[in-house]
Amino acid sequence: MNSAYIWIAFPIAISVVLFLLQKRKTLVAIIAMGTSALLAGLAAWLPMQDQIVLWRWVLPYSDTLNILGRKFVLSAAERPSLMVIYFIAALWFGAVPLARPNRLFVPLSLAMVALLTAAIAVEPFLFAGVLIVIAVLVSLPFLSPPGTRVGRGVLRYLSFQTIGMPFILISGFMFTGLEVGPGNPEYVAIAAALLVIGFALMLGIFPFNTWILMVAEKAHPYPTAFVFLLLPIAVSMFGFGFFDNYVWLKDNPSTTLLLQVTGVVMVITAGVWGAVEKHIVRLMGFAIIVDVGFSLIAMGLAVDSEAQIYRLLFYALLVPRGLSLGILALASSALLQRSVPLEFNKVRGLSRQLPIISVSVLIALFCIAGMPLLASFPIKLAILEGISVSIPQVSIWVILGSLGLLAGAARLMLSMVSDSRENLEIQPESRLLKVFLLVGILILVMIGIFPNIFIQLVSNFPVPLG
Repeated sequence: MNSAYIWIAFPIAISVVLFLLQKRKTLVAIIAMGTSALLAGLAAWLPMQDQIVLWRWVLPYSDTLNILGRKFVLSAAERPSLMVIYFIAALWFGAVPLARPNRLFVPLSLAMVALLTAAIAVEPFLFAGVLIVIAVLVSLPFLSPPGTRVGRGVLRYLSFQTIGMPFILISGFMFTGLEVGPGNPEYVAIAAALLVIGFALMLGIFPFNTWILMVAEKAHPYPTAFVFLLLPIAVSMFGFGFFDNYVWLKDNPSTTLLLQVTGVVMVITAGVWGAVEKHIVRLMGFAIIVDVGFSLIAMGLAVDSEAQIYRLLFYALLVPRGLSLGILALASSALLQRSVPLEFNKVRGLSRQLPIISVSVLIALFCIAGMPLLASFPIKLAILEGISVSIPQVSIWVILGSLGLLAGAARLMLSMVSDSRENLEIQPESRLLKVFLLVGILILVMIGIFPNIFIQLVSNFPVPLG
């Protein structure tokens, strides 16, 4: 028995089985949800020892698997991360029958989760980049289903990811041998420039963020939101691997400054454009850019001073992001099923006909924007306090970026509550859909009201790559 077999090989095998059963959508969703919940439970239940006792059988257990000279290590330190990853996946799969994405989504997204787990586990950490690119390729069929025309956004998404990763890998190989300290300054500058370009392409940092908006506008919102959630997590954790393996890179003041300024640029540009956006799912794309910008600011603070505090905030921010994206994607999918266009001027008066869906869209956007009393507010407030101490001049721009996203969400709210010129018959919200959305909203509100309890719960959750 090996940990890699349980949390990597097993879900990949299940995804293959689900691919063969893809026509039975409800059954596939139930199996995927059950598998993810089982793996989350095993991460919490399996003992931290060299053997597992199952009734009369005693099975040897190892947390390291060697494949072709590469190690996949899922030790006790990674267990909380595995529990969170697979628990969130179980929630996403549970709502699939309500969101109704294309039938390839469930089997391929389960494979993506397993590949992310493999990226967390692989040593040397640079090989995580290869696994991330494989995950990108796996996501293409459910972003652009077979039989449909491939959109420009999906093509640009593929291009930026596949072009960006070689830049990162080349810089990583150039850094090899420099673990103790940098050598030739010109050599290091070239490697650092390649690293910055690679991460800019993969994370959608301005001006390479166009694929996010194009994919959001054309693809189904549910699988799109899943990619928006999963990919930045994988790439950001990969970035932490560089800081943990090259201490001199982390100690360089330019690294901290670059991360923080890049994050600020993402927040302000996305906030400005989000304030004038007129499409719900494109606004979701701007919201993701803002949130990733806050994550980069937290990364910059984590490599500067009080690293543990800001690294904790970086990972804590992922939970409200995942919940908000799930709620927003599910609500947007429900609107599409009811033939409601997602433009602002087409949802006038929607709050009277579909109140729960309307409130869910608004709460999710307000949460990502950092609205007080919602889940992300205390975390982003702490990050904002950190950047105000580090670079006081730019903190006001971070606030303005968040206010821009809030303004976009407020414009959507005004449209939803205004009088409609048309009285259309719209299918009412189902009870199960209301339960999913209301539970998600309740969790976001509870985290916002009791942030200390939430921070205490996640204080030992994720660990970086490598």
